[in-house]
Amino acid sequence: MKRLTALLGATAALALGASAPVAAAPHLAARDSGHADIVDTETVQAYADATGNVDTQRVYEQLVLRGSGTVTVTNPVSTKGLRNLDGFGGFAVRDGNQIATYDLDKAGGTVRERTVSDHTAKMPLKVSVRYLLDGKEVQPGDVVGASGHLEVEYTVENTTARTQSVQIPDGKGGTTTRDVPVAVPFAGSLETTLPEQFSDVTSERANLAGDGHGGTKVNFTLTLFPPIGSTTTQLRWEADVTDGVVPDAELIALPVNPMETTPFATAADGYADGAKRGNELGAGAREMDANLLKLRDGAQDLLGGLVQLHDGADTLSAGLKNDALPGARKLADGSAALDAGLAKIDSGSGRLAAGATKLSNGTHDAAKGSTDLRNGLARISDGLGKLADVDGLPAAAEGAKALKAGVDQVLAGFGAVGQTGTLLDGLSRLETGLGQLAGGLQQLNGGLGQAKGGVDQSKGGVDQVRAGLSSAVDAGGSIDQLLGGLQALLGLDCGPICQGVVTTKLVPSVQQSKTQLTAARDGLGQVSTGLGQVSGGLGQAIGGLQTQLIPGAQQAADGATKANAGAKQLAGGITAIRAGLVDLESGLTDAVAGVLALDDGAGTAYAGAGKLSAGLGLLDDGAGTLASKTGELAAGAGEAHAGSTKVAGGNKELADGLSEAADGSGQLADGMAKAAGGAPQIVDGAGRLSTEGAKVIAGKGEQAAQDYGELVAVMKAGGARADAEKMAYGAPKGAVGLTAYDVILQGEDGASARNLTRGLIGGGLLAATAGTVLLRRRLV
Repeated sequence: MKRLTALLGATAALALGASAPVAAAPHLAARDSGHADIVDTETVQAYADATGNVDTQRVYEQLVLRGSGTVTVTNPVSTKGLRNLDGFGGFAVRDGNQIATYDLDKAGGTVRERTVSDHTAKMPLKVSVRYLLDGKEVQPGDVVGASGHLEVEYTVENTTARTQSVQIPDGKGGTTTRDVPVAVPFAGSLETTLPEQFSDVTSERANLAGDGHGGTKVNFTLTLFPPIGSTTTQLRWEADVTDGVVPDAELIALPVNPMETTPFATAADGYADGAKRGNELGAGAREMDANLLKLRDGAQDLLGGLVQLHDGADTLSAGLKNDALPGARKLADGSAALDAGLAKIDSGSGRLAAGATKLSNGTHDAAKGSTDLRNGLARISDGLGKLADVDGLPAAAEGAKALKAGVDQVLAGFGAVGQTGTLLDGLSRLETGLGQLAGGLQQLNGGLGQAKGGVDQSKGGVDQVRAGLSSAVDAGGSIDQLLGGLQALLGLDCGPICQGVVTTKLVPSVQQSKTQLTAARDGLGQVSTGLGQVSGGLGQAIGGLQTQLIPGAQQAADGATKANAGAKQLAGGITAIRAGLVDLESGLTDAVAGVLALDDGAGTAYAGAGKLSAGLGLLDDGAGTLASKTGELAAGAGEAHAGSTKVAGGNKELADGLSEAADGSGQLADGMAKAAGGAPQIVDGAGRLSTEGAKVIAGKGEQAAQDYGELVAVMKAGGARADAEKMAYGAPKGAVGLTAYDVILQGEDGASARNLTRGLIGGGLLAATAGTVLLRRRLV
């Protein structure tokens, strides 16, 4: 009874602890005029023999109410053999419920009531025991009084398992349904105390401690639910025994919700994390499989690319050797010839600039002289006009003679074409020279345009070659991609031969080719820069010719033509003046007509002199422009010559670099052929990694996610059952309830047999005594 009282107290303490969060809330089970907090504890206690066969089972219940006023409580109970442990009063029972009304104020605010009844339901726990003495299985009674090595094995089974469907992760981001056995989770302990005749006690799972009286306490902790434990467990201890007995053992267990119990909840969190990791593993493996398939496809593309690259390397090698290298050498020779030609142009343009400067100075003087001539002829024309007046003729005779002499001098100065040192001869030569200058400038313009077109075309070709080389050798270019592919090939473990070829042949050849092609590209950069300078200088020279020199020369030629024509007209006018003077000389009769004719001729001469002055002014402007632009032409030709010198040097370097590039491209073609031979191994390896690696890992990840998910789902489903089935019979509505199960395995020590013998002897003595009394009565 002491053991039961202690168990009831412990169960009540657990229930009170569980009720703490809701202790202040009134319960719907309490009605009438009061309110109460209710705690209902049930202890199902079964007595079994030493092998585990149950003899009797009862349920002890304790109801605790705290509150005030009068309340009526309806409590589900086992009504068979229901008795009050606190008095002799009975209970009102209806439909399997104990119904009672309590005056809490009268009871001081707290009422405790204890009952006992027969437990009519099946026990959720089953215990069986085996005994082995010196290695041989024996019955419990055979242990009594025996000595030797005793082994005791308890098998405890949770019999509440049933199959139900649970939702678990499928390892692919979704869920699936699985039918699994789910038991009400039980946790507890099994304990026995071995008396002092037991020695050398051992057990793999039990906690061992002394009992203070020379004996040994053996305590096992039980977790009777998966996945943390099992619905069935075996507990074993062994010891050496003298004058043996079978000690009592006691199993105490409670239904628990593992999701709300810290140690078990921690395990559930670990299982949930395992399911999550399984999901992540499956997802990662599927992604790895997809990437491996991409690698396989990429390796196939790489194989095709290597074949194309090999063909391209062959083509590049042939092109460099057969086309680019000879062309570069021709380009170098042509650049040298261009440099020599531009040197001559530079020298000639300098002389042309000097001649144009002298021409500008001469035309300037001529323009000034024509202006003076025009002014003089204006005075002559004015004087002749006055001379035409009748009043002036007598005084003009002497002047006419002097004038005739001056006109003769003027006519001598005008001279004729072919007469060296005369005005008309100089103007004729000037007109012819300026026309030839304009034509020469046109031819020079065409030649410079052709030269610039050739330079621009050469620069375009050089830039195109240089761009192609840059795309190959720049960071991330085709050669770096090739090196990256070769490094990836090394990382795929393509075999020692393949790795040796890649490491000692392909990678050094590609790197050497990159260095040589980079040098060739840089040389082409210098060539392109020099050609750009040549093109700029030629463009500047052509611009000067087209915008200044050619228009200026043409303008000068036009002015010279006009000046020549004006001079001829002037000569004609002066001839007429001379004829008039001759007539004036012959007689005054014809004086008036002669003066008038002279006046007309002087007007014509004045007009011609004006035209001559204008033409010489234009010629002066054109000669000045010609001098300026021929200076610019000389400067542009100098720059073109300097650029062509650089082009010639760069083209020579280009030719040398292309020779090395041709050798490197041949080595590259050989390396590509070897790489193409090893690429199929990458394809096969990637396919095997996908089939035998990533897909297998993905399957393992999915299985792990499902297995761990099942463990969590089983614990949650068990927790739900524990909450729903934690009471053997139930508790008042709104009450905190808890049930503990206590199975007492009764030992054997021989006392039962001795008591039976004593009873039989006592019964025989009683019968003998009764018979003596009866005999005595008869005798009396």
